[in-house]
Amino acid sequence: MVLRDIEHAAVTMLDRWRVTITRRQPNEMQNPDISVKFMNNYLGIGCDAKVALDIHMLREESPEKFYNQFLNKMLYAKEGAKDIMDRTCADLPWKVRLEVDGVDIEVPEDSQGILITNIGSYMGGVDLWQNEEEHNDDFDPQSMHDKVLEVVSICGTWHLGKLQVGLSRARRLAQGQLIRIRTFVSSFPVQIDGEPWIQQPCSLEIAHHGQAFMLKRAAEEPLGHAAAIMAEVLENAVCRGVINAAQKRALLQEMALRLS
Repeated sequence: MVLRDIEHAAVTMLDRWRVTITRRQPNEMQNPDISVKFMNNYLGIGCDAKVALDIHMLREESPEKFYNQFLNKMLYAKEGAKDIMDRTCADLPWKVRLEVDGVDIEVPEDSQGILITNIGSYMGGVDLWQNEEEHNDDFDPQSMHDKVLEVVSICGTWHLGKLQVGLSRARRLAQGQLIRIRTFVSSFPVQIDGEPWIQQPCSLEIAHHGQAFMLKRAAEEPLGHAAAIMAEVLENAVCRGVINAAQKRALLQEMALRLS
């Protein structure tokens, strides 16, 4: 079944993002500590990253507990329930500053998490941006290859649980190509594509890095099959010297964008 889906998949493009983390040193004469990570899917700061971090630490301590999908979900629910009681990220709006394309964005006072998303699927399929729903704002539909990121806020792990079962919506805050998040005073949990850590006060800058070819399940099977044939034709053209590798990539990219 998986191989059949791959055979009939369509080629598409996925934006990739560079996350630059800058931490000021106590001594202003010292150069700042700068590290770089890369994001494909999403970045989260606050309660969602806190739950991911707790699960990660539990998996490191007791890997034998993570032996089936159902139990994994139960453990996630348990850690989420603990966070509901602790409200460890309730002060997030007063300890972060969000800037999108040079404009300061107000973080709602009830927010316990901020999510920057590149794709329309989070946490096992949750659509945070909800392109298909009606909204009272002027934001554009989300796309994973438009070189634009979407920013939403969530009100805690209970809100995350309601999102999973379709009983609530994330709050849409902004769209943009350059996103900066500054954290003050205390450390905060952060995650990129499911990899969590505790981050000391810093500046996070998210900027477009490039694009990668991906396979996407085609809504219509003949469309995916046609895309696969075209990709094979271009590969044969490269082998015969009709076009070069750069031309093949440009044609594939244009084809992927049009098919998407």
